[in-house]
Amino acid sequence: MFPLSKGGNHAAGNLVAACECCNQLKGAMLPHEFFAKYPWAGANFMRYARAVHRTLKRGARRAVSLAYAEAA
Repeated sequence: MFPLSKGGNHAAGNLVAACECCNQLKGAMLPHEFFAKYPWAGANFMRYARAVHRTLKRGARRAVSLAYAEAA
C-alpha cells in the first residue's frame, strides 16, 4: 500500500497489480491520493479487484465517493 519511494517494501500485502497506464499515473502517490485524483481508476479498482486487503478497498471506496460528491 506504500510506494517503495515512501518506505514501502516488496511484501505481498504491499503489492497491487495494476495496468501500465495506472501504474505510471500513480507514481509515488498513496492509494487514497491516487483514487481521489483519478476517481475512474478507483471505480475500476473496486470493479476488478478480487482479493484485496479490506483497508485498501475501503479507502478506494471512500476516495471515489468523495471525488464524485465534490464534482456534483
